[in-house]
Amino acid sequence: MTETGRIREIRGNTLTITRENSIACFGCMNAECKVKELSYNAENSAGLDLQPGQLVETEAVASAIKQGLAVLLPPILGFIAGYVLTGVLFPSARDPSRAAAGVLLLFAAAFALYFIRRRFPPKTIRRVIRVVEG
Repeated sequence: MTETGRIREIRGNTLTITRENSIACFGCMNAECKVKELSYNAENSAGLDLQPGQLVETEAVASAIKQGLAVLLPPILGFIAGYVLTGVLFPSARDPSRAAAGVLLLFAAAFALYFIRRRFPPKTIRRVIRVVEG
C-alpha cells in the first residue's frame, strides 16, 4: 500500500513524514482520522535527494505474504485446534459438534488477534518510492 505525505524532518536516512489526505480519506467514516495530523517515519533507502516540505510517496517494506499469513494463520490454527481437541476431550462427539467447536475457536482467535494488533500494532518500516512534488 502506498501513501502520500509531506516531509517534516530529516535525520540522516530517517524521515518524519506527515500524511496527506488521500482519495480513500473522502469515503472514510472516521472523523478523528481526518482531523488528526498523522505522522510516521520512513527511510530513504533509494538515496533520493530530499528536502523538508517535499511531497513524497511511501510504501510498506514488509511483504504481503508475511502480513497475510500473520493475519490468517492464527484463526485457521484455532479452527484445527478446536476440531481436534473436541475429538480428544469428548470421544463421542460427532463431526457437527467438532466443527462447531472449531468455528468457535476460529472466531476467538480472530478477535484475539484483532485486539492484540490494535493494542500492539506491527512495526512496519516505510520507504520512500518517489518524489511527487517539490
